[in-house]
Amino acid sequence: MEKKSAAKGHPILFSLMLGIVLTVLVSIASAAAEIQKLNDTETMLSQAVAFFIMALIITIYMKRKDATLGSFGFRRVELLKEKRVLYFIPLLIIALVQPIVGGINRDLALGDIVAILVFTMLVGYTEETVFRGIIRERLKEKSRLFYIVFSSVFFGILHMANAFGGHDVLEVLLQVANAFLLGIILALLIEMTNKIIPLMVFHFLFDAFANFTSASADNKQLLIISVLDILYLLYGAYLISVMLRKKQPVQVAA
Repeated sequence: MEKKSAAKGHPILFSLMLGIVLTVLVSIASAAAEIQKLNDTETMLSQAVAFFIMALIITIYMKRKDATLGSFGFRRVELLKEKRVLYFIPLLIIALVQPIVGGINRDLALGDIVAILVFTMLVGYTEETVFRGIIRERLKEKSRLFYIVFSSVFFGILHMANAFGGHDVLEVLLQVANAFLLGIILALLIEMTNKIIPLMVFHFLFDAFANFTSASADNKQLLIISVLDILYLLYGAYLISVMLRKKQPVQVAA
């Protein structure tokens, strides 16, 4: 009990524990799928269960902290009234890179499609809530720069868990680098808009389109990663310039 209270009293430790718990749950699900020799779709559903459990845990935590969830970025997005929603448009381009370059997998069965949609929705909700919602709220006493760097580095490092899925070292390192750059963009956006739902929608679309991309696109991975990296760097530089120009304060209050 004392350890739990200590973690909550130390925002960095609490944030680290939150990310580690998520990673452990997914790793256990992946290991169980490997032991049971499940196919790709069954493995995805096994991991979906892990994300669902984590989603319940963090939702209960947030509701106890703030019943409105406003302090975690759950705010209404008014498309026609807020110019800040324009910041989210480039995310659509980023989400479409993989299927455009790699093509769509037309051999997916209905069950595969449903599994992908369920899995990616849970991933989008859970990961955005953890990294752009709860961790940001926990680090609100720190500087904006500290949150952006900390959450992005942590987001990238935790993607090393993919190494347990049989990926080679180079692929894992590329995933870590991409996750880090994407983490920076999403952290910048939550700081500038204080709205997490569009980030969840993007995360869902990005992962869903990645899973819908043709398996034959594996030989185009370097091209896809290169295009994404260029977009991340350009968009990130733009967001940073806007933030510095406006000297926009951190928005965390409801």
